[in-house]
Amino acid sequence: MLRLIGARQATAAAELSASLGLDQPLFKRRVRQLKELGLTESLAVGYRLSPRGLALLAALPDD
Repeated sequence: MLRLIGARQATAAAELSASLGLDQPLFKRRVRQLKELGLTESLAVGYRLSPRGLALLAALPDD
C-alpha cells in the first residue's frame, strides 16, 4: 500500500482500492492504520506519504 500511495498520490480511494482488489471500507481502514503510524497524510482527494513514510519506503527492499 505504501508503494501504491507513493506512486499515485492524490488519487481517490475508490481507484486505489480497486487497483488492489479491496473493497473501499477495508482500504480506508488500512490507510488509517498507516496514518496512525505517521506514514501517510490525507489530502482533499486521496493520500500522500509523509516524510516518515517516504523514509520507510526508501529503506524497504525492492520486490
